[in-house]
Amino acid sequence: MKEANQMRTAAVIGCGKRGEGQVGWAIGHMHGFGYKHAKQQVKLLGVDLSRENLSAFGSAFALPDEQLFDSTEALYSAGIPDIVSICTWPGLHAPMAIEAMDKGVKGLVIEKPLALDMDQVHSIRKKVADTGAIVVVAHQRRYGAYFRTLKRVVDENRLGDGLRIEARVGDGWDILSWTTHWFDMANFLLGTPPLYVLAGAQVTDKRIYGHAAEDASIIFAEYPEGRSATFCTGPMSGFDLRLIGNEGSAFCKEGAVVIATADGVERIAFEELPYEKSFVPLMDDLLAAMDGGDLPLCSLESCASATEMAYAAHESARIRRKVELPMATRFAPLEVLQHLTLPVLEGRRLLLYADSHFGSGGAEGIADALMSLTGEKPRQVDAEITGLKPEHLEGIDAILIYHTQKDADETTRRLLEDWVAAGKPICITHAGLGAWPEWPVYQAWCGYIWEWGVSTHPHVPATLRPVATGAVDFGFAEAWLPRDEVFIRLKETSPVALHLTAEISGDGIYPAAWHLKDHPHVAAWMPGHRRDSWEVPAMRQGFETVLKRLFIP
Repeated sequence: MKEANQMRTAAVIGCGKRGEGQVGWAIGHMHGFGYKHAKQQVKLLGVDLSRENLSAFGSAFALPDEQLFDSTEALYSAGIPDIVSICTWPGLHAPMAIEAMDKGVKGLVIEKPLALDMDQVHSIRKKVADTGAIVVVAHQRRYGAYFRTLKRVVDENRLGDGLRIEARVGDGWDILSWTTHWFDMANFLLGTPPLYVLAGAQVTDKRIYGHAAEDASIIFAEYPEGRSATFCTGPMSGFDLRLIGNEGSAFCKEGAVVIATADGVERIAFEELPYEKSFVPLMDDLLAAMDGGDLPLCSLESCASATEMAYAAHESARIRRKVELPMATRFAPLEVLQHLTLPVLEGRRLLLYADSHFGSGGAEGIADALMSLTGEKPRQVDAEITGLKPEHLEGIDAILIYHTQKDADETTRRLLEDWVAAGKPICITHAGLGAWPEWPVYQAWCGYIWEWGVSTHPHVPATLRPVATGAVDFGFAEAWLPRDEVFIRLKETSPVALHLTAEISGDGIYPAAWHLKDHPHVAAWMPGHRRDSWEVPAMRQGFETVLKRLFIP
């Protein structure tokens, strides 16, 4: 332990570059300001791969070249600092923190989010236990006058029981970049992490600072003693946090906490620190703890749960149920969503020969499903406008038919007859069972056909069940489909190997998927009238299984 007021060295790793937008903020400069204005005298060092960033940091804090390093290797070769601030992109937080503790650094400030998954958080915790280092997380808003005033309101029970927090942050921000601050603030105000998190999120391919991020989210967290918090992120502007109890509410307005109860309205004025000055008490707390003082307000023990809440929210959105804390999932849930398994049909070029089918949207639904199964949109030809032409089939691996046109021209017949004779895959889907009623060869390929004037299609829910003796594994014992057209009273035209049935409750069991015994590369899939039905997982899974059967008999 150093003697009181003995100068310590603190290295900011990741000085950053000031710029526009959400990834342009040089947070390393805020840490540098905190060290420069701390109660104890601190010798500041800067580390950044970019010579431009490093030079700007050196100029901002009047640092000589010998206090600037272009790598952590160069930093540690010159000597081990007492403290490091890790202000890099989040993917480097955990490895750089562990590296610092392995080198003998005894004090660390880690920017939020603490790590990119809970496995990394556990690794940091273990290294702290092994080395005795003191780690704080940059949730410096705990020192803000507004939040300390709110904390006093909560501790004095000014708002009654059933306290809940409502927090939001908009402007396109995401959970890991911003809402972790609100998570930490809720935990700070309520004095404990939540029992569980329940969340929904819109997840596409958005990435920020190199890692997966959601586009928007809504999160509910239940705390002990009937308390709760709701967090909304993304789809609005600005940010806000307020408290609501069964006896009143509290929120910030024009430099004061406004408390509204049945007894009236009270304003508690406060003077908030400028943003950069909020880092000064964070550094003071760490320095005092390193001198034998109390556990810092933003200690790892206190603040790691905010990062855990972020991954619990992502996991809840992924699995569509609540996630209890401490959570068991140690990987990053959004990375799983963004790194989907490679489709078995990846790279297959498919032709969808379809019509609008009376505006049902089924063709569009099939195209969307095929996009998810093959990785690209199918080539699509409108059967209402043109027959098949040789150029339509160039580079194609399989043909899907979804239309009810009455007749096929000679070129279409010849191309399809040659296709089937060559043993190439073809799948007749839903409406295609009613196509070309005057073409006997095509009707034989269908196996079952829509017999005009006899067959019907009630709009009802159905249950799909694999045939017990079937040679196809659909991956489910049964699957429910929402109300849509179910073909019944179809006419059998050729011997088929039936793979799947559709049961209508109280009505009967009907063929749903099959292939021809004489032409195993010709298959049929009955469900799928409306576009939205193709969003049902069982539809896509079943359809994929039938298509795979065409390529891998």
